Order: sequence, then structure tokens, then C-alpha cells
Amino acid sequence: MPRGARRTRAKRLALALAALGVLGLATGPAHAAPQILGIVASNGLPTPLHCVDGLCSAHLASFCLQEARYSPAAGSEYRLLPGGRIDVVVTLASGGSVRLPGERLLQIRTRSGFSSLGISLPESKLRALGAVAAAIDVGPGTTILPVANADDPNPQSAEEIAAAAGPLRRLAATTFEIRGEGADTARVVQLMINDLPALKSLSADAIPGIWRQVAATARQSGIQERSIAEAGAIVDDCRAGPDGANGFASSVCLELRQAELMTRLNRRYWDDAAAGS
Repeated sequence: MPRGARRTRAKRLALALAALGVLGLATGPAHAAPQILGIVASNGLPTPLHCVDGLCSAHLASFCLQEARYSPAAGSEYRLLPGGRIDVVVTLASGGSVRLPGERLLQIRTRSGFSSLGISLPESKLRALGAVAAAIDVGPGTTILPVANADDPNPQSAEEIAAAAGPLRRLAATTFEIRGEGADTARVVQLMINDLPALKSLSADAIPGIWRQVAATARQSGIQERSIAEAGAIVDDCRAGPDGANGFASSVCLELRQAELMTRLNRRYWDDAAAGS
């Protein structure tokens, strides 16, 4: 790769990290309630759960609904607000499937600021159902609230919660839940991140095969070719980087590029919110 292209890529990733600060990604005062978040709806593209060491988990794309609040620290716990839906779609050994409400099954924690979530549940719960596979399906209008601390000096008020889960979340649907827009690219990139084992031993040679499976799944769900191509370009860009021979480094690169993409979408959303206020 030409040295200039490497510098350009490194500069873009650095700008992605810097851009996160534009939307208040700095951690707030200790125990102060962080932002209420929305989760990008699956729109027919459920995210598979992967089970390792007794825990089944998935990565989901999310976005901020409260520009004035601080971004959550990594590992912040959230819960589902009424009006949204997170289902666990379980595939049974018999070939049938069952859909279970996720409110009481799933733990929701942030991974990277407002832009990425980790969803998990014990593998034992799936085994008890006779599951051979499971996936997370997020419905439209899904909003999550940070779990409150008893000593929170600035808790979320009832008015803030109503505004974020109501008019602000409905407005966000035009940016994050319409087919063919940037949110579809985000869905596909997030699915690719989810399917890459977070292990340093992952060979970069395995990435093209994983990408082909992700792209095929996206097509089957109705994602437009333009969004698949945009996601594919991000995958190729990360593989072609100076550390592209390391599959783990490629996974980290994808998470940075996803954060960059979600930051741009969130800025578009806040511009729309400001114009309508």
C-alpha cells in the first residue's frame, strides 16, 4: 500500500475518534446519568448470538437521543423502555423457532460510547429451551434507559425520559430506520463485527469468507446493493490497512469505522432535531 494512502487511513481513523467528542463522548461526572440511547432496528436482519465460555452475546449499533447529556462509559448498564422491542429468536433442534421477549432475559451494556452495545444472556438459558441457534431482533422505536445509581447527583427526569422516548425517538426513525440510508450500511458493518471472533489468533485470510456470508445474509433480508457495497468497502479498507494481516486488528478497525459512521448519522439527526425545534 502506498505510504500516502496509509497516512490518509490513519488520519481518518484519528478523526473518527476525535469526532466522537462532538456528540459528548467524554465521560461525565461520577455516577451522573448518561444519555438515553436508541437501538438501530433490525429491519429483517437479526443479529446472531455467539456463545463462548457459557455466555451468549451480540453487538448492536446504537445512537444518542440526548445531546446535552454525557456519553456512557464502556460497560454502562441499560434497560429497555416501554414502546420498543428486543426479541430473542430461538431456533430449535426440531427445526422450528420461538420468539421470546428479551426484557428479562438480556443484559444490555455499552461497548463504545453511544454507538455500540453488547447484548448477552447465559448460554444455559438457551440450552434449557433446546436451542441450536439464536439471534437478536430489534423492533422499530426501541429506546434504552441507563440503569440508575442510588447516589446519582443528576438522574434522568420523567420529562427527559418522555421526550427522548417520544418525539426525539420518533424523529430519529427518519435517520436510523429507513431502508437504503446510511443506517443500512451501519447494520451490515455491525453484523460483520459481530461475526468476527475477537481473538488475536483470527487469520485475516478468514475475513473474505465471513464477509461473503454477511453480504449474502444482507441481500436475503432486502438490504440494497449500495449499502452492501459501502459496508464491503469499509471491510476491505480495514483488511488493507498496515495491520490488516492481524484479524483482531481488522476487527478493531471495523469498530472504529462503525463509530465514525454512527457519529455522522447522529450529527445528521441532531441537525434535523435543531431544525425542527
